[in-house]
Amino acid sequence: MDSDAWNEEQEEQRLKSMRRELEAASAGEHDYYAVLNVSRRATTEDIREAYRRLSRLFHPDRHHDAEKQEWARRQFHIIQRAHEILIDPAVRAAYDQLGEQGISLGKAVGYKLHSVKDLQDKFEREARMRRIEDVDEWVQSQSEITLSVNGSGIISPHAAQSFQSSNKGASGSGGLALQQLFMTHSFTASLSDNMSGTIEGRMLSRNNNTRAGNNGTVKVMIKRTLGPQTWMSFTTPLLPPHVVAVEAVHCPSLGTFYQAKVEQHALDLYTPPAITMQAGRPLSPYTTAFISVATGNQYALGSRWTNSSTRTLPGKRPTLAPRKPSSVTIGLTGARSTGEELGANVTATTNQAYVQAWYKRKIDMYFSVSGGLVVVGHNPQAASIAPLLLGDISVNIDMAGEVNRHTKLGWKVDLGLASGVTVTLYLRRFRNSVKLPLLLTPMLELELAIYASAIPMAAALALHYFVLKPRRRRLIERQMEILKDEQRYQLSQQQRQAQEAVRLMADSVARARKQALAANGLVIEKALYGDLPFGIAAQDTNILRAAITKFGASRSALSTTDEPRACDVTVALHALVAGDQLVIAANGSKQFLPGFYDPTFGAPKSLFIRYRFKGKLHEVIVKDDQALAIPMREHCIE
Repeated sequence: MDSDAWNEEQEEQRLKSMRRELEAASAGEHDYYAVLNVSRRATTEDIREAYRRLSRLFHPDRHHDAEKQEWARRQFHIIQRAHEILIDPAVRAAYDQLGEQGISLGKAVGYKLHSVKDLQDKFEREARMRRIEDVDEWVQSQSEITLSVNGSGIISPHAAQSFQSSNKGASGSGGLALQQLFMTHSFTASLSDNMSGTIEGRMLSRNNNTRAGNNGTVKVMIKRTLGPQTWMSFTTPLLPPHVVAVEAVHCPSLGTFYQAKVEQHALDLYTPPAITMQAGRPLSPYTTAFISVATGNQYALGSRWTNSSTRTLPGKRPTLAPRKPSSVTIGLTGARSTGEELGANVTATTNQAYVQAWYKRKIDMYFSVSGGLVVVGHNPQAASIAPLLLGDISVNIDMAGEVNRHTKLGWKVDLGLASGVTVTLYLRRFRNSVKLPLLLTPMLELELAIYASAIPMAAALALHYFVLKPRRRRLIERQMEILKDEQRYQLSQQQRQAQEAVRLMADSVARARKQALAANGLVIEKALYGDLPFGIAAQDTNILRAAITKFGASRSALSTTDEPRACDVTVALHALVAGDQLVIAANGSKQFLPGFYDPTFGAPKSLFIRYRFKGKLHEVIVKDDQALAIPMREHCIE
């Protein structure tokens, strides 16, 4: 397997699937729908009929040989258990939601509940509670720490001195200087099935030797889910500023949303509430348009709120509520299955406007690169209509890579005409993050910006492709080999049980086959299950040529297919034929059908069938999780 053809994401999913299969096999778990060969929407009568059909083959009383009776007891035990679980609505609902673990729970609560809907709701809540308990420590808490440092005095002293002289009062020219520390932490707990509570604390400390530079607050939010598409929240602070917020969100369909938020200062009722309305809807499968309108809290309705403190200029009159200008935002966002994300928006406020665009490219499941552009226009006379002056043009480049499944490390470079060059090193683990912005220079220096972007990106790509990715590949392949070694003992058991089932079915299948040949009915000539060396033939407009190509490919492949790669399930499949028809439901893996087993653990499997119907040869191949129904006219190759 060369490195270009090796798909890391697919191999990760394959490894997870192997772990699940091995754990289920070690615990003796089965797919009971596949055991009875019924769909997950099967009725009670369908389940009873499938049970009766298999009982005629595997009931111990139908076999007189002592050895075969012992084989039949083992097979019939699984069939009987499948029938007991699926025939009881309470146990079946528990099994559908929680698997084997839910069976005992279903038997315990089944007599207390009366309808299938009650049972499904009950077990959905149980499954949700188990998921919450598993990730409670991390998922329910979220934190962020940002420590901003000014390093321009060391990295670019001339630019720092020039900036300080032209901006009196600017700090940080003699070395590393701490600019500000921002911290936030929140914790969310479930209060009921449709309600949750969140408490959040924030603090900001600036290095400007004034009390105004330090502030913090604590907020409490109650969120209630009104339905599968709607929720509302109420937020109230415990510390200043005392701004109460009510928010409602409705998502009628995928990609479409409506959001409304009202904020009001609880201690300053002479200030108008700030109202924000947002709406978005998809324009195409990959693009969503959105609009946001915010009133701010500097407006008046007639004579009401004309004397609000937020309408005066800063410093003219004290205000309890923070000033918020009105604004309008229109934008587009898009995402593709290739891992690309992009977007753009335009925002206009009373004294400035800005245009923003961004693009993100996911190189693989562990590494991504993104970039953005922001252009800001400023109107120094907010009360008058005047041309906008260029305020700033800034560009950001961001690269992020996963250290492991739960930890991400990133490097971001921001450069602007007015903001200089800042690099940010950040670390995210679960929902907790630490950011370290470092100001390299307060003025734009392109050479420094190129070094800060190109060198870390080249180093990150080299580390990703030449160290981390080969290391992950070796680890995945080693884990797969370990799982395969552990599965070898189980494979021998599964193979023995499948052979026993085939011997128990052999006499009955021989009689059915003889009758079908005499009546020109459905006869299974060859059936293989496993990692087959041939796939589904490509579609060809010439039916005859397609049939010849398909027949030739399967014939040559059948002669090279050995037992370790695929198992012969001709007898087992013929036993499922009823009334010249064979139907296999789509229930995940077919390895749980009587007489089947998994010959290639961890590899993608298919089922190939060559059969005759009305004297004509047919062939079909389906994937492991696909449904099958034969005979079909399109399977004919003669």
